[in-house]
Amino acid sequence: MIRKFLNYKTKDQELLVRADVEKVLEKCDAIASKEYAEQKEARDSHDSVCPNCRKRKDNNNIVNKIRQVHGKGDVSGSFSLGFGSVSGHMEIDTKAVNHCNSCGNEWEKYKVKYVSKSDIVRVAMNYLGSILEKPSEKKYSWKVEAIQVFNDCYAETIVHLRNENSCYIYTSTESQLKLYKLRRYYKSVFDKEVRKLEKL
Repeated sequence: MIRKFLNYKTKDQELLVRADVEKVLEKCDAIASKEYAEQKEARDSHDSVCPNCRKRKDNNNIVNKIRQVHGKGDVSGSFSLGFGSVSGHMEIDTKAVNHCNSCGNEWEKYKVKYVSKSDIVRVAMNYLGSILEKPSEKKYSWKVEAIQVFNDCYAETIVHLRNENSCYIYTSTESQLKLYKLRRYYKSVFDKEVRKLEKL
């Protein structure tokens, strides 16, 4: 009982937590891969049809170009009795665009944002923290769905992940994901028999 209170795990319990962390990360990786595939599909749809004339990418109707040029700059200086100096700087930003050869329309390329398994686990922890802090947050189905990556895992696993990601999660999340609180909803590696857990 003292070991549980102090969270002083045996080697076997440490191995259980490590294996559990891998399971959670595998679930997060599957979600990240699905998200990336959906973004690539959205990019292909966005970049392959001209929004103006609806021509498709077939037969070289749509090509890649670097066209949009956005610049900004400033000039400053001082002169006194014909002596002085002028200084300035300019920034030019070019962007890749889609160009329609049929109607000449140009539009920005779709930007795919890569989402990693670490991003997914951090979002899930933030959602779990917000649900623990305010149970009314369960009305948001996407939060409830996201925290399912922790289904059947150990409370100690979530604490391990919290510690590994403490720089990337909200301060309020860190304060909510405490071991004593998590053990109300998740099993513990210290449990000798199955406990009745509260439902989130």
